[in-house]
Amino acid sequence: MEKKNDMSLPSIIALGVLYLIWGSTFLSVRILIDYFPPLFISYGRNFTAGFLLFLWSILGKHWVKMPIKHLKVHIMAGILFITINNASLAIASAIVPSGFSAVFMALGPLLLVIFFWMEGVKPSVKKIMATLLGLIGIVIMSSQKGLSIPGKSDQFFTGIGLLIGAAFAWNIAVFRVQSTKANSYHFTQVCAIQMITGSVLLMIISTLKGDLALLHLAVVPFKAWAVFLYLTLIGSLAGFSIFGYLSKECDAAVVATFTYVNPVVALILGNIVLGEELHPILLFASFFILLAVVLITTDKTKFVIKS
Repeated sequence: MEKKNDMSLPSIIALGVLYLIWGSTFLSVRILIDYFPPLFISYGRNFTAGFLLFLWSILGKHWVKMPIKHLKVHIMAGILFITINNASLAIASAIVPSGFSAVFMALGPLLLVIFFWMEGVKPSVKKIMATLLGLIGIVIMSSQKGLSIPGKSDQFFTGIGLLIGAAFAWNIAVFRVQSTKANSYHFTQVCAIQMITGSVLLMIISTLKGDLALLHLAVVPFKAWAVFLYLTLIGSLAGFSIFGYLSKECDAAVVATFTYVNPVVALILGNIVLGEELHPILLFASFFILLAVVLITTDKTKFVIKS
């Protein structure tokens, strides 16, 4: 069934900030891919941010004993969020432009509606309409061949596969956390468990893959380190903290609307900073995307799975 859900002002502000932060991370990863191995970008920033959140949780006395069943859910979520999603996006950033990656992550709200529907929770007509409108915007934006990175056309479908896998991994994790009611803890504890777990596993995979031999930290320019610091403190630490807070306070489909706005932010920043082509049709596609966000965030029902 669904229950009424009025968003508070802090939640609305937090959602807006998340739109901007995670919309910019696609560009940041795209810049760093020229200086670091893709997997290092993911585990390096997320492990650091996760450790800082762990300290915050302990020192702030937010850490509480967690049942094994919920701990397993968060460990699984960490693997899906970081090991699979973040790593796939990092690898894909060397194949497709930053905005293109953001577009595919906008599958989120639709996937969540489907996942909850499969559990017997029928969405409102408004949510169904919103997800379909969002998909129209995604299709329009995805149809622009000019968004492909020159010289990477032979790897295009590999990139698409990575992005689809990333979208499914992220939203399966969101669905499992909410459907098992494992999101009742302080966001510092939840995010620390997820980020450290996913990062450690990814660190092991990266090491076995031989990525350490590709790291030449002494020759990395200051600009790259500045972007890496931004990704760590803003993209991971602040971003995941806000995401953890919203996941506890708001409906999953509402939180997932950040994936609809990310393509717009990512494409605009990609054009300004990297000179990635900005198609006029983006404005037309953005209309559908932003309309979907408005419909979902103003919907007064919330997914609830019966125990």
